[in-house]
Amino acid sequence: MHRLELEAFGSFPGREEVDFDALGEAGLFLIHGPTGAGKTTVLDAVCYALYGRVPGRRDSARSLRCDHAPPGRGPSVSLETTIRGRRLRITRSPEWSRPKLRGTGVTKEPAKARVEEFTDGWHALTTRSDEAGHLIGELLGMNADQFCQVAMLPQGAFARFLQADGDERRALLEKLFSVKIFTDAEAWLAEHRTRTGRDMQELRQKADAVVDRMRGAAGDGLPVPDDEPESVIGVAESALERAADECVRSQAVMQEARERLQWGQELAGRRRRHADALARREALDGVAEERADIQAILDEAARAAQVLPLLRQVEQRAETAAKARRLAADAVARALPGTPAPDEDRLAELERERRDEVARLRQLLPEETRLAQVRAGIEAARRRAAAAGEREAAVALRLAALPEERRAADERVEAARLAAAGVPGLRAAWESAARLAELTRAMGALEAELVELADGEAGLLAEQAELPGVLAGAEDRLREVHAEAAGIPALEAACGAARDRAEAAELRDALTAELAAAERDRHAVTDRAQESLDRLLKVRQTRIEGMAAELAASLVAGQPCAVCGSADHPSPAVAAGEAVDAEDEQEAQEAFEVARGVREQAESVVASLESRLGEVEPRSGGLAAGEARAALAEAEAELSRAREAAATEPAVSAEVRGLSARLDAARDRAAAAALRIAEAKTALAALIDERARLHTAGDTAADTAQTGTARTDAAQQDATRDVTQGGRAQGDPAFAGADAETGAAERLREAERALRDAEAEAAREPELAQAAARLAAELDDLTGQAHEAALEATQARALTEQLSAEEVRLAELVDAARGRDVSLAARLDRLADEADLIRDAAQAARASAAAGREHAAALEQAGEAAAEAGFAGLEHAGAALRAQADLDAMTERLRSLDAEQAAVDRLLADPELVAAAAEPAPDLVALQEAHDTAEREHSGRTSARDLARDRVERLTGLAGELGEALARYRPAEERHRLARRLAELAGGTSPDNQWHMRLSSYVLGERLRQVVEAANERLDRMSSGRYLLQHDLRRAAGDRGRSGGGLGLRVLDAWTGVDRDPATLSGGESFVASLALALGLADVVTAEAGGAEIATLFVDEGFGTLDEDTLDDVLDILDGLREGGRAVGIVSHVAELRVRIPVRLQVRKGRSGSTLSVR
Repeated sequence: MHRLELEAFGSFPGREEVDFDALGEAGLFLIHGPTGAGKTTVLDAVCYALYGRVPGRRDSARSLRCDHAPPGRGPSVSLETTIRGRRLRITRSPEWSRPKLRGTGVTKEPAKARVEEFTDGWHALTTRSDEAGHLIGELLGMNADQFCQVAMLPQGAFARFLQADGDERRALLEKLFSVKIFTDAEAWLAEHRTRTGRDMQELRQKADAVVDRMRGAAGDGLPVPDDEPESVIGVAESALERAADECVRSQAVMQEARERLQWGQELAGRRRRHADALARREALDGVAEERADIQAILDEAARAAQVLPLLRQVEQRAETAAKARRLAADAVARALPGTPAPDEDRLAELERERRDEVARLRQLLPEETRLAQVRAGIEAARRRAAAAGEREAAVALRLAALPEERRAADERVEAARLAAAGVPGLRAAWESAARLAELTRAMGALEAELVELADGEAGLLAEQAELPGVLAGAEDRLREVHAEAAGIPALEAACGAARDRAEAAELRDALTAELAAAERDRHAVTDRAQESLDRLLKVRQTRIEGMAAELAASLVAGQPCAVCGSADHPSPAVAAGEAVDAEDEQEAQEAFEVARGVREQAESVVASLESRLGEVEPRSGGLAAGEARAALAEAEAELSRAREAAATEPAVSAEVRGLSARLDAARDRAAAAALRIAEAKTALAALIDERARLHTAGDTAADTAQTGTARTDAAQQDATRDVTQGGRAQGDPAFAGADAETGAAERLREAERALRDAEAEAAREPELAQAAARLAAELDDLTGQAHEAALEATQARALTEQLSAEEVRLAELVDAARGRDVSLAARLDRLADEADLIRDAAQAARASAAAGREHAAALEQAGEAAAEAGFAGLEHAGAALRAQADLDAMTERLRSLDAEQAAVDRLLADPELVAAAAEPAPDLVALQEAHDTAEREHSGRTSARDLARDRVERLTGLAGELGEALARYRPAEERHRLARRLAELAGGTSPDNQWHMRLSSYVLGERLRQVVEAANERLDRMSSGRYLLQHDLRRAAGDRGRSGGGLGLRVLDAWTGVDRDPATLSGGESFVASLALALGLADVVTAEAGGAEIATLFVDEGFGTLDEDTLDDVLDILDGLREGGRAVGIVSHVAELRVRIPVRLQVRKGRSGSTLSVR
């Protein structure tokens, strides 16, 4: 480090400067001052300049600004340093609340950062806080925590580190040395153990489920052994063979009964058929008379069918004659309504009269047409006379008005010529007014734009000032999110371990409950097995005692005894009490075997549960299920919170990028706004100049317009004057704003209106001249039209009189011919219709007479045919006719009676039926009962056989499933055993792990060993050879976990030869040991970070606990650190150090804050 500047930071209200180059020339310098003066603040300023944060809990302080600083002075820190040969200047300002520039109150000023590099002058590298921290971290090769431990050596923290337990020591070492890959491995192994255990348990449950299904398939009669479940298949197959044999025997019995029942049923059926045939023959004899009647009716109907066509002909011709008579009457009534029906001759005479009248009237039709034409001519002549009179009056009226119109037209032509002469002056005035209005609008738009640009520039500048603070806040949140995300693997590992413990605790409790129930079952079945054994022994003893009576019961008179061989049995033994035979003993023996099997099974269950409980208990960590679940919930909540925070990383990153882009865009928009303001001002000045030029041009154009239009009317001259006056008004320097624009627009409209009117008037000159010429021609034409109208009226009146005389003659002739009809045509149509109707009536009368004659002939022919068929008359023949459906039914009835008679004859002649009728009737009820009994017996045997076959098939299939389940379970069991051993070994809980050391603890322990070796190089000299630190693999005092080994520290006392707990050291000894430990840790961390050289070190406090000799040794060690150009700063308020260390940075405090000075 070269130079540090701080202002309004921490305890310092003003601007302070520290020249580390001057302090470091002596190698060892002292930072001293009273307690609370701000010695540590100097170190905080260095750390904040590099990393944007201060060490320890002070980083969470509400504000880093000095409360003594003036309200408007913001805190800032600037550090010049050289890292890896690059000279950098880092300037940072923390967030603070500054007074508002306008009004009262304060506003947040965001944190800022700027990194510059010196290469032929200072050049900025970045102005973003996150990029600055990333750059410094990459150059130094360490984060803020590592730098504070390496370069600032906080003795209080290392004294606690020296005396801490394994967990606290691990927390510090994990900040300095990355062991994430090893903690991830531990977490993965723990999760893998849980997963394989879960898989193994699921496969075990599946195998047990198959065995349970085999027990269900076997039923109560076939027990399934636990050791060899497959053996039950052989027992089931034997049962199947027995059931199959019984089924074959029952089938033979059923077949015999079925054959006997079939014979009885066939015999009864033949006897029933013979009896039915006899009954049917008697019934046929009873319907013989019915059969004869049906045959007679059919014969008579056949004869009547021969006369049927003639009967139908008579009926048809009778209907035709009646219809003809009705038609003839209707035709006469239509032709001659209201008169008696005449004969055929009179009808012919009436038709001729009507035809002659029609011919006479047709000759008068042209006269009627001529009458209509004459009347139309009269009306047309009258209209011509009226129209001619009206036209004559209109022409006279128009001739009276034409002279005045012709004079007015000549005056309008002259006015149009005068207007055309004034158009050029008015056009020039309009163009000047249009340009002035355009300039006024442009100037108003530029002035409005200037106001808007000024407001926008102010807003952009405010946004440009505000955005860096907002961006810094977003960058801080992004760093926090990254920190949360970095801790997720460790939290996942902890969550997996907690889940494993919770599952193990719950399983342990469940197994404990199962074990208690199994113990109770074991005691019960053990008692029952003992009872069975006692009963077996009692039965066996009773049989032994009654064996003589049992042998005597088997003796037969005259037969030799099986024991003595004698054929005489004078005194056979008699049982004294209840007799017990071999079957009773065998039954008791089987009961005992069953009870013993149940007991052994219960003992196996208890042993299995005890084994599983022994496996699960260590995994639970000794926690109750509730405690384990609470720990799991806490770990999951912490992991969920970290994941939620990490999930916001894309949004926060996007926010940071968006704010950075907004800041750049704000800067670009501010520059563009400034450029646009300058351009707008330039354009406004140009418009003002042009407007001034137009004033002069407008006056000249007005004079020209007035000269050119001296002969125009006063209105056009006033319009030109208004335009020029409007131009002068716009030339007034005071003329501006909306009023000017409105006035200019109004005058432009007036000029445009005057020009438009003049141009329109000038453009009408040709049209007006043509109108005047047309009026002159019209006068000549109307004079001729008046003469023509008078002549036409006279001719029309004469024609009307001539046509009226012709009309009277024709009307008298036509009226006499048409009579009461409306016209000759109507009379002609009526007479023609009457002639046609009379003709139709004559034809209908002739047709009626012919139909009567045909009917009489048909009636005579039908009577002759009926007599030939044997009928007395047509009425008898008609009565004999039958409907075809009735005939078909009667024919079918005869056929069925004949067929039934033939069938009965055949049945009565059948020899089998005759023989069956001679046999006695069979007992069908008894035969049916015998058959049903045999069938039920066979059905039961068949069902038993099928059930046995299904049981064998199910057991065979389940045995295959069991084999597959066990084949999957055994590898899973082996995988879980291996995963559990590795997880316990890596987690420090395995019996094979002698030191109960986790994998990550082993790596950190190796780092701690390196730190101890580096520390001992200095501790040996500082303690005059008395003390050395030792890395202890055993768990430290106070360690609570089972896997806390590998991070222990002991102090070897060379004077006593005994290793001591660091807690037994005195205050000065603890300071020396912790200082050595801090220096050793700094060396190891520096090497771990890539060897980046730390040329300036700070040692904070603790020297007041040392005696004079020890202090000399410590200072010698620290002075030795100057080798290689390093400088060491000691932070202390001990007065003696001011004598020993001549170069000092003095910190003074006062009521208004602290100050710095170098001595």
